[in-house]
Amino acid sequence: MSQKVQDILKKINYIEADMEIQKQILFSIPSANTDEMEKTLKIIADKKAMIADLREQIKAIDPEEFNRIQVFEKASQQFRQLTTEKKFVEITTLNEEEQCSIQPKAGEIIDCIVKAKDEAGNFTVITLDGELVEMSKEDVVVA
Repeated sequence: MSQKVQDILKKINYIEADMEIQKQILFSIPSANTDEMEKTLKIIADKKAMIADLREQIKAIDPEEFNRIQVFEKASQQFRQLTTEKKFVEITTLNEEEQCSIQPKAGEIIDCIVKAKDEAGNFTVITLDGELVEMSKEDVVVA
């Protein structure tokens, strides 16, 4: 990934964080204060437009990287949706201190970005390729 794309992604992350703050502000505004609500909604809309513009810049600079990012964003959205449906009791993420992988009984170790274990002991992972995989506890070698 080029430095230019990394810089744009950092900007997107900062804007998304600011947008979340604006959403919290919006929910804290009394419903009678419609002017303030409209002002905050305009700020959120402007930030969404900024993100869309930055994404288009990434697409123009490196279409292949843009497509990879899209794959990971889709997997992330699917994972967030699953968190509303399942109660995860353990989540491991790939980082410098900890490895993230899962060993299916039938197959090779799958390296992952995120590995989550639900109450029933089943696993959901996002692979390094951005694929969302669900595995029952019976299909996994648990160390």
